[in-house]
Amino acid sequence: MSAAPPLLTIENLCFDFDGQSEKTVNALELSVKKGEIVCILGASGCGKTTVLNLIAGLLKPKSGSINLQTESGKRNSIGYIFQSDALFPWRTVEGNLKLAFDINGKLDRSKAKETMQLYLSMFHLNPHVLSKYPTQLSGGMRQRVSIIQSLMFDPELLLLDEPFSALDYYTKLSLEEEFCNLVKEKNKSAILVTHDIEEAVSMGTRAFIMSGGKLAKEFHIRKKSEADITRGSEEFAKHYREIWSELKTIISG
Repeated sequence: MSAAPPLLTIENLCFDFDGQSEKTVNALELSVKKGEIVCILGASGCGKTTVLNLIAGLLKPKSGSINLQTESGKRNSIGYIFQSDALFPWRTVEGNLKLAFDINGKLDRSKAKETMQLYLSMFHLNPHVLSKYPTQLSGGMRQRVSIIQSLMFDPELLLLDEPFSALDYYTKLSLEEEFCNLVKEKNKSAILVTHDIEEAVSMGTRAFIMSGGKLAKEFHIRKKSEADITRGSEEFAKHYREIWSELKTIISG
């Protein structure tokens, strides 16, 4: 029985902003399987977010290809979660979550409430938040709602651009765990851009260091079916040391 094709395949991807002498993304290659969380680390300005924007279709590649093997084969199979939430302040939480049904008329409105309740429970939010406005929520609650908002579109691939970096440590750890549980339970795939090595080790199936417009180094952290690596364990520390050592070498070199 042949293996399922990757959900996402990127080949020889190149991009530069007008007027730049060097390519921001230079012959980049990447494949992401169903159920994976792939993390991308690297120095500020190395092109990590640009890669996400290219995958999302917000930027157009100069050359190369980005192929999605999703059920619809369309960009609306992608959810994009930013560092700061993108909630509309004039809409209640329920109004923000129903946005998916306003934009995509093909979604089943009859299941909207049921889907909301499912994700609220999954991210440990009380249903009473549905009547509140974003300004009435804490940073952690807003980011939870922002993630749920993306999930309401039922994307197969999630792009995350440091979505937990502005949160306090406890909230950050809780959200990381909740998100990993979601990926496993719903068999989603994700690409996470982060500066946090601990985050990459605790969440990722694989991690890459980006440098020179390429994914210069790959680390295999765990298989999809394997249990999470406990923080503080020797295995966790081993992966952390390997990534940190390579990251220092690449950035200083």
